[in-house]
Order: sequence, then structure tokens, then C-alpha cells
Amino acid sequence: MAEFRKFAVQHDAERTRAADPPGFDPSATRESDSTSVARAKLPLAQRQEALQSQALAPFKQVAMLCFMMWMSGSALHIFSIMTTLNGFYQPLSAILKSKDAFPADLDPELNTTMPRITFCLVHSLGLAFAVWKIAGMGLLPTHLSDWVSSMRSPVVLEHAVGNLLRR
Repeated sequence: MAEFRKFAVQHDAERTRAADPPGFDPSATRESDSTSVARAKLPLAQRQEALQSQALAPFKQVAMLCFMMWMSGSALHIFSIMTTLNGFYQPLSAILKSKDAFPADLDPELNTTMPRITFCLVHSLGLAFAVWKIAGMGLLPTHLSDWVSSMRSPVVLEHAVGNLLRR
């Protein structure tokens, strides 16, 4: 019967630890305090400005989401439908979690209401674009016949026809 050997590796953590880079603050990476406690150390004007910049921070994300929905096209394909559904899900979940993003501060002078409203308005732009997109795809019920099956569909007033000319 063959004998199996167990290998063990000794690791000397002190000897192999690299020095921290210049300007590195180890206390900044291991902060157990919440963001509101860290913000409480700043003056009131700086805290209010930080909240306002936090409220406008998702504008780039919403703009990219709208661009992706626009680029996916208006045809009924799985990619365009999934992109549009993502356009509904992300802003809605961000609006519903806005209370976590802007907690009520202990300082009564700090106004968290306006930055929270701004945050929700930025995400509402994404929601509005998603509604416009789904209406352009023809998936938004806009007529009574979309809801009641016994109603007749509206009369189509225009038709698109393609033609190939031979020369």
C-alpha cells in the first residue's frame, strides 16, 4: 500500500507583507461607521453639498441605460424587450431604496428631502424613457380593445408598403 504524504506550507505574513503605497490611509478602508456618521464630521454646508452631489450621481447611469434602450431598437426581439424591462426595474428599485441612500440625519438643520427628491426625479427620467420605449414597441395598451376582447380594434389609418423598383 502506498503511503501518502501531507504537504504543509508555512507562510510568514510579516515578512511577505508589502509596504503601503504613499498616501494610503488604512483607516479609510476599514471604516465601520455609516456614511451619515462620517458626514457628521463635516460642516453643514459641505454635508448638504455632498448630499446634492450624491443625488445627481446616478444621472450618468440613467443616461447610459436610456442610450442602451435606444440602441436596442423598437422591434420585438428578446434583447430589446429585456433591455426595456431592465429600464423599468433599475429606476424603480432605486426609487424604492432611496430611503436607504438618504437616511434621516440626526442633525435637524440638514435637509435630506430635496436631495432625495432630486435622486427620485433623475431616476424618473429613466422610467419615462422606458415608458416611451415600450409605447414605441407597441406593447403599451393605449386603446380600449387592448383590455376588452369583445371590442373591435381601431381602424388603421395608414399602411407602410415597401417597393423594389427595377430599372
